[in-house]
Amino acid sequence: MGSRNNQTDDFFPLPGLEEDLLYDQTIRRLRGEVERGKTYDQACKTVADRDLGIQMEVAEDFLKIIIAERHFGEGYGLDDLALILDVSLEKVEAIRDHMLSEIGTIFTRENRRGTGLTH
Repeated sequence: MGSRNNQTDDFFPLPGLEEDLLYDQTIRRLRGEVERGKTYDQACKTVADRDLGIQMEVAEDFLKIIIAERHFGEGYGLDDLALILDVSLEKVEAIRDHMLSEIGTIFTRENRRGTGLTH
Protein backbone atom coordinates (compact mmCIF):
# COMPACT_ATOMS: atom_id res chain seq x y z
CA MET A 1 0.00 0.00 0.00
CA GLY A 2 1.15 3.48 -0.60
CA SER A 3 0.41 6.66 -2.42
CA ARG A 4 1.83 8.13 -5.55
CA ASN A 5 3.09 11.66 -5.89
CA ASN A 6 1.38 12.99 -9.02
CA GLN A 7 4.25 15.34 -9.88
CA THR A 8 7.13 12.86 -9.93
CA ASP A 9 5.18 9.58 -9.97
CA ASP A 10 7.52 8.27 -7.25
CA PHE A 11 6.17 5.72 -4.81
CA PHE A 12 5.94 6.78 -1.16
CA PRO A 13 4.94 4.20 1.48
CA LEU A 14 2.19 5.13 3.91
CA PRO A 15 3.64 6.38 7.22
CA GLY A 16 3.38 3.96 10.11
CA LEU A 17 2.44 0.96 7.98
CA GLU A 18 5.61 -0.96 8.83
CA GLU A 19 5.21 -0.21 12.56
CA ASP A 20 1.57 -1.34 12.46
CA LEU A 21 2.54 -4.60 10.79
CA LEU A 22 5.29 -5.21 13.34
CA TYR A 23 2.89 -4.43 16.18
CA ASP A 24 0.26 -6.86 14.86
CA GLN A 25 2.83 -9.61 14.30
CA THR A 26 4.19 -9.17 17.81
CA ILE A 27 0.71 -9.35 19.37
CA ARG A 28 0.01 -12.56 17.42
CA ARG A 29 3.31 -14.04 18.53
CA LEU A 30 2.68 -13.17 22.20
CA ARG A 31 -0.84 -14.57 22.00
CA GLY A 32 0.44 -17.82 20.52
CA GLU A 33 3.08 -18.20 23.22
CA VAL A 34 0.54 -17.67 26.03
CA GLU A 35 -1.88 -20.09 24.37
CA ARG A 36 0.94 -22.69 24.36
CA GLY A 37 1.20 -22.28 28.13
CA LYS A 38 4.00 -19.74 28.54
CA THR A 39 3.79 -17.08 31.20
CA TYR A 40 3.60 -13.42 30.31
CA ASP A 41 7.34 -12.86 30.92
CA GLN A 42 8.29 -15.99 28.98
CA ALA A 43 6.13 -14.86 26.05
CA CYS A 44 7.70 -11.38 26.16
CA LYS A 45 11.18 -12.90 25.97
CA THR A 46 10.26 -14.50 22.64
CA VAL A 47 9.93 -11.04 21.10
CA ALA A 48 13.22 -9.77 22.49
CA ASP A 49 14.57 -9.59 18.93
CA ARG A 50 12.06 -6.84 18.12
CA ASP A 51 12.62 -3.10 18.46
CA LEU A 52 12.74 -2.31 22.20
CA GLY A 53 10.20 0.52 21.98
CA ILE A 54 7.73 -1.62 20.07
CA GLN A 55 8.41 -4.55 22.41
CA MET A 56 7.61 -2.54 25.55
CA GLU A 57 4.51 -0.92 24.03
CA VAL A 58 3.19 -4.23 22.71
CA ALA A 59 3.91 -6.06 25.97
CA GLU A 60 1.86 -3.51 27.91
CA ASP A 61 -0.95 -3.56 25.35
CA PHE A 62 -0.93 -7.35 25.23
CA LEU A 63 -1.54 -7.57 28.96
CA LYS A 64 -4.52 -5.24 28.52
CA ILE A 65 -5.81 -7.37 25.64
CA ILE A 66 -5.57 -10.58 27.67
CA ILE A 67 -7.34 -8.98 30.63
CA ALA A 68 -10.08 -7.60 28.37
CA GLU A 69 -10.61 -10.89 26.56
CA ARG A 70 -10.32 -13.32 29.42
CA HIS A 71 -11.63 -11.29 32.37
CA PHE A 72 -14.29 -9.12 30.79
CA GLY A 73 -15.08 -11.39 27.84
CA GLU A 74 -14.75 -14.90 29.25
CA GLY A 75 -15.26 -14.29 32.96
CA TYR A 76 -11.84 -15.39 34.25
CA GLY A 77 -11.09 -14.14 37.73
CA LEU A 78 -8.23 -11.68 38.08
CA ASP A 79 -6.50 -14.05 40.48
CA ASP A 80 -6.71 -16.81 37.86
CA LEU A 81 -5.24 -14.55 35.20
CA ALA A 82 -2.44 -13.50 37.52
CA LEU A 83 -1.66 -17.15 38.19
CA ILE A 84 -1.83 -18.22 34.52
CA LEU A 85 0.33 -15.31 33.36
CA ASP A 86 2.60 -15.37 36.43
CA VAL A 87 1.99 -11.67 36.98
CA SER A 88 1.24 -10.18 40.37
CA LEU A 89 -2.43 -9.83 41.24
CA GLU A 90 -1.75 -6.20 42.12
CA LYS A 91 -0.46 -5.52 38.61
CA VAL A 92 -3.44 -7.23 36.98
CA GLU A 93 -5.84 -5.29 39.23
CA ALA A 94 -4.05 -2.01 38.52
CA ILE A 95 -4.27 -2.57 34.77
CA ARG A 96 -7.96 -3.51 35.03
CA ASP A 97 -8.64 -0.39 37.10
CA HIS A 98 -6.75 1.77 34.60
CA MET A 99 -8.75 0.30 31.72
CA LEU A 100 -12.03 0.96 33.52
CA SER A 101 -10.94 4.51 34.26
CA GLU A 102 -10.11 5.08 30.58
CA ILE A 103 -13.50 3.70 29.56
CA GLY A 104 -15.21 5.97 32.11
CA THR A 105 -13.37 9.00 30.77
CA ILE A 106 -14.31 8.18 27.19
CA PHE A 107 -17.93 7.52 28.15
CA THR A 108 -18.15 10.79 30.07
CA ARG A 109 -16.62 12.73 27.19
CA GLU A 110 -18.98 11.17 24.65
CA ASN A 111 -21.97 11.64 26.93
CA ARG A 112 -21.15 15.33 27.35
CA ARG A 113 -20.68 15.71 23.63
CA GLY A 114 -24.12 14.17 23.06
CA THR A 115 -25.79 16.53 25.55
CA GLY A 116 -24.01 19.62 24.36
CA LEU A 117 -21.91 20.00 27.53
CA THR A 118 -18.22 20.72 27.08
CA HIS A 119 -16.89 20.24 30.64
